[in-house]
Amino acid sequence: MTNAQQQLHWTRSRYFVRGAFRRFFIPALFSSFWMAVAGVADSVFVGNGIGTEGLAAIGFGQPVYLFYNILSYGFSIGGSIHYASKLAEGREAEGNRIFHTVLRLLLTVYLATAALGLLFLPQLMSLLGADPADELTRSYIRTQLIFVPIMFCQGPFYYFVNADNGPKTAALAMSASGILDTVFSYIFIIQMGLGVRGSVYSTVAGAAVMLSITGWHILKRRGSLRFIWAKLDWRGIGLSARTGFATSLQYLYQFITIILVNRLLVRIGGGLAVAAFDVVYNISLLCASVSDGTNMATEPMLSSYRSERNLGNVRITLGLSLLWSGVISLVFAAALTLFAPQLCAVFGMGGGVEASYTQAGIRIFALSVLPAMVNAVFCGYYQSILREWLSYLITFLRSFVFYLLALLILGQGGMSAFWYVFVTAEALSFLVWVPVAIVRGGFLQLRDIDVSGTKSVVIEQSSQSISDVVQQIQSFCEERGTGSKQVMYIGLTIEEVCCVIVEHCKEQMGDIYIQVTVVVEGGDTALFLRDNAFAYNPLGTNTDADDLTAEEQAELLGVRIVQKSAKEFYYRRYSGFNTLVIRL
Repeated sequence: MTNAQQQLHWTRSRYFVRGAFRRFFIPALFSSFWMAVAGVADSVFVGNGIGTEGLAAIGFGQPVYLFYNILSYGFSIGGSIHYASKLAEGREAEGNRIFHTVLRLLLTVYLATAALGLLFLPQLMSLLGADPADELTRSYIRTQLIFVPIMFCQGPFYYFVNADNGPKTAALAMSASGILDTVFSYIFIIQMGLGVRGSVYSTVAGAAVMLSITGWHILKRRGSLRFIWAKLDWRGIGLSARTGFATSLQYLYQFITIILVNRLLVRIGGGLAVAAFDVVYNISLLCASVSDGTNMATEPMLSSYRSERNLGNVRITLGLSLLWSGVISLVFAAALTLFAPQLCAVFGMGGGVEASYTQAGIRIFALSVLPAMVNAVFCGYYQSILREWLSYLITFLRSFVFYLLALLILGQGGMSAFWYVFVTAEALSFLVWVPVAIVRGGFLQLRDIDVSGTKSVVIEQSSQSISDVVQQIQSFCEERGTGSKQVMYIGLTIEEVCCVIVEHCKEQMGDIYIQVTVVVEGGDTALFLRDNAFAYNPLGTNTDADDLTAEEQAELLGVRIVQKSAKEFYYRRYSGFNTLVIRL
C-alpha cells in the first residue's frame, strides 16, 4: 500500500470511528452527567433541609451504595463488553445468554445480601463507623437495603442496551432516571419532609422509569437483546467478572477507604468534617461522570474493533476519548476553582468553619481532575481491549494503595493537609502504571494482539476501487497460505457484496465508503464489512423466492453464490452504519 493509499485509508477509517464515537459519546456523557447530578442533588437537598447531620448520615451510608456498585458495574460492564464482542462476531444467541446470566445472578445476590443487611442492621452500622443508636443513619441505610433490587438493576439494563446499538435509548433512560431523581429529591426531602429516606425514594422513582424504558427496548426487539430463560453461562460469568471487576473494584476500595476516612474525619473534626468530605466526594462524582461517560461510549466500540483485529480504529477511538474528555475535564477543574464559595452555598454550607473547610477541599480537589480523568479513561480502554490486568493495576493503585498511603500520611496534618489525598493518589498512580505498561506490552497494549492474519482497507464507491481492494485482499490471503479456491470465494464475496451496496444506495446518497476487514486464522476466513449507506442488508434478499423473474435471478446470482458458499453471515445496523459479518 502506497503512502497516499495509507493516508486515504486512515482518513476514511477516522470517518467511521468519528461517526460511531459521536453517536455513542454525547448520549453517554449526558446520561452519566445526569446520574452524577442526581447524586449531588441528594446531598444538596439534605444539606439544606436537614443540615450537617443529614449529610453525615449519607456519608455513613455511602459504602452500602459502593458495595452494590461493585456487583452491578462489575458484572454489567464486563458482560456488556463480551456481549458487544459476540454481536461483532455474529453470535447473537451467545450474547443473549450472557445477558440472561448476568441479570439472573445479580438479582439473586441483591435479594440475599439485602436480606442479611436488614437482619443484622446494628452490626452493619457499627462496621460503617456509625452509632447504631443514630436513628437518622439507621433509617437511611434500612431504606437503601429495601430497594436494592430496583436501584441496582439499572446497571445491567443500561450497559447491555447501550451495547445493543441503543446508546440513545440507554442515555434517555438513564437521563430520565437522573432528572426524576433530582426533581423527586426536592419534593420528598424539602416539600414533604421525608428526610434522608426521601433521597432513596427519589432514586427508586427514577430507577423504575429507567427500567421501564430499557425494558421496552428489549420487549419491542429494537435490537438483538432478548429476555430468555436458558442454562446459566458459568464461563460467561467468569469472563464478565474478570473484565468488569477491573474497574468496579474501585467501589470495593472506596468502600474500605471511605470507612477509614469517616473514622479519621470524626477524630479530626467530628460530623462537620464528615459533612465537608461528603460535599467534596459528591463533586468528585460529578467530575468522574466525564470519564465514566467516555468509557460507556467507547467500551462497545473498542470491543467490536478488537474482535475485528482493527487496531487502527482502536487507536482512533482512544485519541478521540482523550481529546474530548480532557477538554471537558479542564472546564470542570476551572469551574471548581472559580466557584468554590458558590458550590458551598449550594450544599447549605454558606459560612463559618464548615464553609472554610469545604472551599479549601473543592479547590485542592480541582488539581486532581485532569490526572484522574487520564487514569480512568486508560483504565476503561485497557478493560475494553481485554488487557484487564493493567486495569486492575490502575484501579488498585489509584483507589487503594496510594489513596490509603496518602490518607495515612496526610491525615496526620489535619483537614488542610487531608484534601491533598486526591491529587497525590492520582499523580503517583500515573507515574507507576505508565512505565509498567510500556515495559509489558507497550503503552497502548496492542503489540501482542496478533494481526498477522488481518488486513483492513476502505473502498470508495467507484468500481475501480472495489477491484483494487479485491486484488489487495486476495494477494494478502495467498501470502497467508489460503487455498486458491478459498481465495476465489473471498474475492467474489467482497466484489459482489460491495457492488450490491453501491448499486442499491448510489442514487440515495453521495459518497459511499465501505470498510472491509479480513481475518484469516487457520483454515477459516472472516470478513467484517462496515458501510455508511442507508440501512440495508446486501444478503437479506431471499434468492430462492418463487416470484423472482429471470432477470432478477440473473442480477442476484452473485448474491446467491455468496449466501450458499458462506458458512454463516450476520447483519445489523450498528452505531449509524451497516455492519456485516461473513464467515467463509
